[in-house]
Amino acid sequence: MKTFFTLIFCLTACLTKAQLPSDTLITYITFENLKGPDDGYGASIERPIGSGAFKNIADRDNLRVRMAKLENSYRWPDGSKIDFTKRSSEHSSIGIVDRYTLINPTTKDTLFLFVDPYKTDSTFYIPKGLVAVNKEVLAKEIAVQLKSIEDINVAKDAFSNEQENINKIANYIASNIGLVNFIDRENLRKVMTDTQADPELKNYLFKLYVLNKFYALGKNIANTKAYALNKMKESFINFQKEHPDVAAGNIKINLN
Repeated sequence: MKTFFTLIFCLTACLTKAQLPSDTLITYITFENLKGPDDGYGASIERPIGSGAFKNIADRDNLRVRMAKLENSYRWPDGSKIDFTKRSSEHSSIGIVDRYTLINPTTKDTLFLFVDPYKTDSTFYIPKGLVAVNKEVLAKEIAVQLKSIEDINVAKDAFSNEQENINKIANYIASNIGLVNFIDRENLRKVMTDTQADPELKNYLFKLYVLNKFYALGKNIANTKAYALNKMKESFINFQKEHPDVAAGNIKINLN
């Protein structure tokens, strides 16, 4: 009997662990090569965090992703999100540097964080007073999005009834993480280049692929590409049942 309960405990622990986001998703949302605490990092105008957001100002996607990485990498010690809206610019010996005024919502203490958006650090550290985001915190923050994706996947006619939710989550991914890591050309190319298929159908399938790859990473499901592809296939089958008159081109063939 003791052995039985031990097995049940181990199984439950494994299932609970599997619900935490994957290491891959953590790397997508945070700064690359993020190391341990460094009290001086970002604490002065002479040693700012090199976010690289403005390194190529013409690249709007890079700007959005690099800004998101700054906000996604760090949290207050209690795990709560940081408000990065209070920003000003200051001149330093290395050029213009952003100064963020961060107010801890729990203690009301103020922390100044200096960031150089024109330079990208090769190694990032955790500034004094902050902690790095972890899987437990991230799991709580994306729980609403993951639940919405589950609802979308079981909807009878998601194309007609779930477009608002689909667009909301797609925009969340684009703004907070960036779409590039969720686009697998080998799985999407034939569908997206099908000139005979309805453009709205192709856009719908593309977004569902992105959403389900995000879901797989958020739930630490193995083989995220295969999972997203299978969900896209299922969505197409359901779409055809509800909208048989919409032009599907060769998508049915290409998704086999």
